Amino acid sequence: MPNQTIFERLRGIQMQLNGLHAGGLSMSSAAKGAEREDFINKYLAEMMPPPFRFGSGDVTDQRGEKSGQIDIVVEYPFLPSLPMVSGSSRLYLAEGVAAVVEVKSSVLDQWEQVRSMAAAVKKLERHFGSTLSMGQPQVRIPVFVVGYQGWRDIDTMKSKLENKDVDGILVIDQGLFASNDDFQGITASGPWALWGLIHCINLAASTLKLASASLLDYAK
Repeated sequence: MPNQTIFERLRGIQMQLNGLHAGGLSMSSAAKGAEREDFINKYLAEMMPPPFRFGSGDVTDQRGEKSGQIDIVVEYPFLPSLPMVSGSSRLYLAEGVAAVVEVKSSVLDQWEQVRSMAAAVKKLERHFGSTLSMGQPQVRIPVFVVGYQGWRDIDTMKSKLENKDVDGILVIDQGLFASNDDFQGITASGPWALWGLIHCINLAASTLKLASASLLDYAK
């Protein structure tokens, strides 16, 4: 039987996130963008344990490919990332990134933007040495998308995952989550949809726990 205490806590978080989004609908585009920071601070960063680190910026691989600006980079920091002298944006090495998350007001209306971002991230390649973990890390960086609003049924969301542009979709107001087969093809509804995203991020990161990568490969 599902843990009712966790369910009630997740329901409270879902209500808070929806409230934050609704409160910003009449604001400027810059102010609306603050919802992404809210998502990091109010949910992901506070829920996930150390050594996860959350930020935003570009990701690059050993070939010099770049992702472009990413809303949320989930970093498993066994490798360095490079900050700017001022500002919060960072440059991340592909092997040190557990997953990336794009946050949209409406994933339905902004789906083509999501696909464009995901295509850039999926071009990046990760190269690891030996690993002693829960499985071999994927060569491609997992991509998840969160929409405060979006589709209203799981089947539509699952259809969007068939070509593996992204690995999972969360729609907060409807309380829906779906992942592709690389992440067990799970679906969740209601407040448990938030738990589905956390599960998949944790799964993505678990393969990096004892992974290794060479910084010198970036300088060759």
